[in-house]
Amino acid sequence: MFIPPFSIADVSDLLGIERVGASSGTSFGVVCPFCGDRRGKMNFCISKDGQVKNTYHCYKCGESGNMLQLYAKLSGLDGADACKQAYRLILDQLTENPLADSALESRRNEVRDLAGQSSEMADLQKRDAIYREMLSMLHLEKQHAADLMLRGLTSGQVAAMADLGFKSTAPKEAKSLARRLLKRGFSLDGLPGFYVDDKRDWTLAFYGCNKGILCPAYSVDGKIAGFQIRMDHPFQDRKYTWLSSSGKRKGCSAKSPVGFFGNADDSSVFVTEGILKAAVAHLATGKTFLGNPGVGHYRELRSSLEELKSRHLKLVFEAYDMDKLMRVACENGSEKECQGCEIRCGGQLPGEIICPHKQKKRDDIRAGCNRLYEACGELSLRCIRLTWEQDADGLWTGKHKGIDDWQLGLQTERAGFMRDASRHNGLN
Repeated sequence: MFIPPFSIADVSDLLGIERVGASSGTSFGVVCPFCGDRRGKMNFCISKDGQVKNTYHCYKCGESGNMLQLYAKLSGLDGADACKQAYRLILDQLTENPLADSALESRRNEVRDLAGQSSEMADLQKRDAIYREMLSMLHLEKQHAADLMLRGLTSGQVAAMADLGFKSTAPKEAKSLARRLLKRGFSLDGLPGFYVDDKRDWTLAFYGCNKGILCPAYSVDGKIAGFQIRMDHPFQDRKYTWLSSSGKRKGCSAKSPVGFFGNADDSSVFVTEGILKAAVAHLATGKTFLGNPGVGHYRELRSSLEELKSRHLKLVFEAYDMDKLMRVACENGSEKECQGCEIRCGGQLPGEIICPHKQKKRDDIRAGCNRLYEACGELSLRCIRLTWEQDADGLWTGKHKGIDDWQLGLQTERAGFMRDASRHNGLN
């Protein structure tokens, strides 16, 4: 039986598929990429009863198959050799260079043994200690610092981001970082992102394909629970992935922690989507933020709100992206999503029909907003919807989508105003 040198967990990470519900070393639930079910009805199975499976099945829509078929379907590959194309593309993304035959065989053995080799996640205190030590060995590359400044951050704010632990991944130093941590007396077993490779060496899940900015997810009490990675080159329109080693020997899933930035004793908190976004908005405003890794996540978010309420929290501001108030009229092929749309607009005028892509996007974020409102209601917390840049119809103007962009834009305008005022008054 042919066993590929990767598992469906690797494919899931490459495709940026969101994990939900309970998981183990051999199987895990995900948001179905076909029907969108978020209850974990879609199951990815790495192995069962000691046998390698690498299959998927959704108990809602019925979609099923193996990991190569999954990749082919979601990447638009077709034809008789679609799975062969998928296999090669996956290998190219997971490795800097094609693997030698001996390494392939070793990785096959690793996949075959996964059922009894995965680890339980280490406790928060251990994760925090090792992750902080790891961050001390990394730095924020000039290109990533420049990227943050292009978002509107000042040089001082970029330095503050680095101090918070926003550093660059280092694919070429993956094994070296693990080795240095081991020499300092740390055990890497059960730490998301770390795993034992085909040569039986500890390494870190820094690859060429996920190279980017590490975004630390802090718990309410200030400990690093895990990391998102803001990838330099988005895959399948997904900008973020988790630093995870799910499905690998001695590795485990990151489990999508929420990111907290600010004062845990504040009476109010702003909730937005994304860890990087929450950190930037916190630096731009000085306010306390919770960064939900995705609007569909609510269990970890609810736990964080509950913990904050046990202190002094009374008021929650829902500050998700303004997609929640976006126009959904079709613009007749002006967006790349229209290329695969089943609706044929023909000669109809813009606004005559609804764009299904925009409709789904708006519905998804509104569903996430509703989950936040429900959680606040259950916890007896007051929740206020925060909006900005609306037109006469009450819809988003399309300028600044996220609260971070909006606040950085205001920061730039204020700085410009002060410069103009100084010149006008002869203060320069």
